[in-house]
Amino acid sequence: MDSGKHSLPTSRFLLLHAAVLVLALEPSGWAQRPAVNAADDRGTVSARPEGQLSARPTNGQARKLSIGPGDELDVTVYGVPELSQHVRVDTSGDVHLLLTGPTHVGGLSSEEAQAVIEKQLVEGRFVKKPQVSVFLKEFTNQSVSVVGEVNKPGSYPALTTRRLYDAFQQAGGLTPTAGKVSIAHPGQLQNATVITLSNDPTKSAQANVEIMPGDAITVSKAPIVYVIGEVNKPGGYVLDDDSNSETSSQRLTVMRVIALASGPGHGAALNKSRIIRRTTNGLQEIPIRLKQIMVGKAPDPPLQAEDILYIPGGRSNAPLNTVFNILTSAAIYRF
Repeated sequence: MDSGKHSLPTSRFLLLHAAVLVLALEPSGWAQRPAVNAADDRGTVSARPEGQLSARPTNGQARKLSIGPGDELDVTVYGVPELSQHVRVDTSGDVHLLLTGPTHVGGLSSEEAQAVIEKQLVEGRFVKKPQVSVFLKEFTNQSVSVVGEVNKPGSYPALTTRRLYDAFQQAGGLTPTAGKVSIAHPGQLQNATVITLSNDPTKSAQANVEIMPGDAITVSKAPIVYVIGEVNKPGGYVLDDDSNSETSSQRLTVMRVIALASGPGHGAALNKSRIIRRTTNGLQEIPIRLKQIMVGKAPDPPLQAEDILYIPGGRSNAPLNTVFNILTSAAIYRF
């Protein structure tokens, strides 16, 4: 019989047999050792190959992606495959490992859990210089919520939602009227971070901030004005962040919106134009002398968010209910 065929199983048997003997002779065996408290192992240094740096940010204010009940972990001990296993975190935040027994990993990051397991292997004299890897295979205990101007609002796993644009993708993308984004961290709802979306590539990259477990993302509706009637490009126009500011040099006016709509049509009744504005007292119709405004003989009035600039045709002057019916099918443009 070829003894080489049985060398590997025999070596594994001897290794496990030796471990059992150690447990029998060592009074500090795992059966008498309570689960390790994470607070006692914060300062443990992991014996990990040089050059392996964590992808997590080093900012002291950054929160960790922590392990919790129900999570599935792949625990690997380099060079000792017999000790590698797939485990699920129980309701107490513990995992039950070979040799070391119950180990508390709830509330720890992967790196911290690795250090805790390595320390147990060393203290139990199972492995002299262990190199442990803990991989979160399934992350179930925390999520990221996305609400507001997205196509599929809801809660999504934090493990697959690492940055803001990941969250948008999970939520089916933004709606055409999406505006500013606020990110509230757990316990800090009054100090939400406000993100301004931009078409500029540099600013867009800067806006793709990191998202952490428990974050609540709210996408507000952007301010918008509508131009309907006898114009070449009727629809709704999403305002710039500064366009609706009282101090902005680019404050949106009637002439600016007319330019965005590619100008009035040939049959437009310019002097019958009006602004329809929502106020606390209801809808207000503001007549404007568009013909005089276009030639500089009348001031160019500013517009507010949700204003409707209506330019009727020469033979028509639609009532308010017809105007609002037109809005339901109006295209939305960003500029």
